Parts: sequence; C-alpha cells; structure tokens
Amino acid sequence: MADKNQRKKRRDDYTPPPRSRSDLAHEREWERERQRAALPPLPQRRLIATVLAIAALCGGGFLFFLLPSQERVADLREHGVLVLAEVTSVTTNKYGEVGNVGVRFSGPGGQVETELVEWGGKLPDGLRQGAQVPVTYAPEDPNLVMTTAWVQDPPGMTLPMIIALLLAPLALLAGVLMTVRRRKLLKEYARLAPA
Repeated sequence: MADKNQRKKRRDDYTPPPRSRSDLAHEREWERERQRAALPPLPQRRLIATVLAIAALCGGGFLFFLLPSQERVADLREHGVLVLAEVTSVTTNKYGEVGNVGVRFSGPGGQVETELVEWGGKLPDGLRQGAQVPVTYAPEDPNLVMTTAWVQDPPGMTLPMIIALLLAPLALLAGVLMTVRRRKLLKEYARLAPA
C-alpha cells in the first residue's frame, strides 16, 4: 500500500523536461499564424477609394442640382419677362414623373417654341397639353424658361437632391470607417508578423 502511494506521488510530482528553444519558437510562430489566420480580411484600398469617390460624386451631384437651379431662378427673378404660354407637349419618364414639357409663347423675336427648364432635376407636375400656364423667360435667351410659380417659389428640395444629400454623408462615413478598420488591422498584422 505504501509502495502504491509512493508511485502515485511520483506521478503527481512529475515535471516534463524543459523544451528546446526551437520547439518554443515553432510553437510561438504557430500561434501567431493561427491568430493571423483568424483576422478578418483587409478592406482593399481600391474599395475605400471607390466609396470615397461615390461620396464626392453624391456631394457634387447635390451641388450640381442646387447651384445652377438657384442661379437660374435668381436670374429670372431679376431680368425675366412674364408671359402666358401654351403647353404643347408633356412626356413622362419610366417612373411616371414629368420628363419634358414643351411650351410655346410670344417672345422678343416672334413665336418661341421650347421646353421648360428643370429646377433641381424636377419639372412641375399637373401640366397638360393645351393648357395655358404663366412662364418667365430670360430676354437674352428665350429658351431659358420656367413656370412663374417656380420662379417665385421654387421647391425646397427635389427627390434627386434628397437622394444625393443622403448618400453623400453615408458613403463618406463608410469610407472613413473602412480606412480606420484597415489601419487597425494593419497594426494587428504587423504585430503578428514573423519575428
């Protein structure tokens, strides 16, 4: 019985021999490889650049819709001539919105037949062919014509402007977050790089 207890005690007190440096180095390298393999993939620079370019395009699109429209309205308010025009044609796009509105009115050089100019990527609804509508045109360029109601009180925002305005900060935020994530992952990859 005492012999059995001594054998058990010897088994409990057993310490393995020290491991060699090469074994320990291999084990550390294997652990680094395992951690490196568990890291998520890096967001690619091309993807980040594309998302940031989309943000810039959306911001530019918003300005493209807003600034020229405001300039046209300001110009027509200051120098425009008010006349009554006949709607000659109304087309709709594939979404059911007004596509083009043709109008005819008496201009400085005679009869002018042209299309209404959009404001912020949109044209006024409710116009029918043959209807009479008050319009304001630029005397130096009678093709620059808008409905008088929109010259006096243009819409605050149009759907294209809203879409561009919403997408620009979202794309910018996504690009910034991907850049930050890429930097953090690169630091992790560098920390786990082979010695």
